[in-house]
Amino acid sequence: MLLQSADYIVILAYTILVSLIGYYAKSKVKNIEDYFAGGRNVPWWMAAVSHHMSGYSAFAFVGHATVAYLSGFSIWTFFAVPIFIAMIIGSHMWAPKWVRLHVVTPVEYLEERFDLKTRKLFAWSGISIKFIDEGVKLYSLAIIVHVVTGFPLEITIIACGLVTMVYIMFGGLWATMLTDFVQFLVQFITSFILVYVVLKEVGGWTNMWASLPPGHSSLFSDAISPWFILVYLCVIILSYNGGTWGLAQRFYSIGKPADAKKAAILSACLYLVYPIAIYVPIWSARLVIGEIENPEHAYVLMAERFFSQISPGMIGLFVSSIFAATMSMISSDLNSLAAVFTKDIYQRSVNMNATEKKLIGIGMISTIVFGLLTIVSALITIQMEGAFNTMVEWYAAILGPISIPLLFGMIFSKPTWRGAIYSWGAGFLAFLLVKYIVPLITGIPTEFAFYTGVELLVSFSVFYFEGKLNLQTPDEEERVRKLFLRIK
Repeated sequence: MLLQSADYIVILAYTILVSLIGYYAKSKVKNIEDYFAGGRNVPWWMAAVSHHMSGYSAFAFVGHATVAYLSGFSIWTFFAVPIFIAMIIGSHMWAPKWVRLHVVTPVEYLEERFDLKTRKLFAWSGISIKFIDEGVKLYSLAIIVHVVTGFPLEITIIACGLVTMVYIMFGGLWATMLTDFVQFLVQFITSFILVYVVLKEVGGWTNMWASLPPGHSSLFSDAISPWFILVYLCVIILSYNGGTWGLAQRFYSIGKPADAKKAAILSACLYLVYPIAIYVPIWSARLVIGEIENPEHAYVLMAERFFSQISPGMIGLFVSSIFAATMSMISSDLNSLAAVFTKDIYQRSVNMNATEKKLIGIGMISTIVFGLLTIVSALITIQMEGAFNTMVEWYAAILGPISIPLLFGMIFSKPTWRGAIYSWGAGFLAFLLVKYIVPLITGIPTEFAFYTGVELLVSFSVFYFEGKLNLQTPDEEERVRKLFLRIK
């Protein structure tokens, strides 16, 4: 179904609104701390909403659609429950510590905690793997725009990527924070309108489940087992508490540790409730439309069917809301990537005496470069297995070796730089061994829960037990002692 004139008007109005917010955000950027950390003056409730919005993308509407359509309620168990648990844990363990670190980038503190080479290693490796994640998000957004408008997928990816890249370049983190709140309102309004009309169509919540195939109302499924959930929970704990750098920004952009804790709890509650609004139309799709050849299109097809009947321009509002979700996530990640490159690589290794103006300029240039690389990654994703498998099996699996020393370096004071680097290397080797070498030898493919679980266990064990085996030098011990006094 092609967009009508009213839809284009709504999309244009939304684009103008976002542009005006971005222009206003530019006026709040006076230095590098404003650009990458919101001047540490972001209200906790705004940071919570932004954290919540930055954890979604069009992937939630496309990649999750396949599992929700085929397996039913277990997608909520898979997605919402682990994030809720992870954020409740993080509200006590990590959110306040991010504020007390007083950093501009997530990996900045690694030099104080370990040493300079550890900081550089994690900066470069974190930047490198992030484009897998970014490409999937942009690919998922393009799928929706492609289905609704009929535009070629490749052109859609390039256009959406360029819009997102330009949007974040000038306003920095403030642009993302301010627009996230507007996007929050737009996305919630469209989602709950769709939930209302869909449930009315299928006869309500109870009748929907009674009409679906047996097992669809179960908490778990063959595709999403309790063991899978346990391993994925570990990945989510790492990702949503700072392993995903853009989400770490949401905490250290807040001025008070107690406010960071409140932000984490509010975000946890939003993650627990809102996904149901996404999944209701997907669960109901086979009752309204029938069998769908490509389940990735389930949410989009339901939105098209009902929004086109409600009011002119509703499809345009829907497209804007989906774009808003992905724009929030990608722009946040691009800003964090640019922050790490600017502060942890450029300033620390190339130009120690760079002025604030120079650093902001480097931040803008790196945003452009990373934005273009994200577009390339999304184009490559088209040739891969699909959004869900790409996101879960690749990015989630290799997140551990990057995140474990970063996050647990705030918890355990004994591991040295050797533990951080060995943990990083051992985790990657475990992933390659179990994911690829073992299947070659046995002829039996290994599953995500197994190779990721092994990788996480190896990476964590190496990091933790290295601190038991090796002693810090007196200088290292004193430096770490002062750090832990500051963040406890």
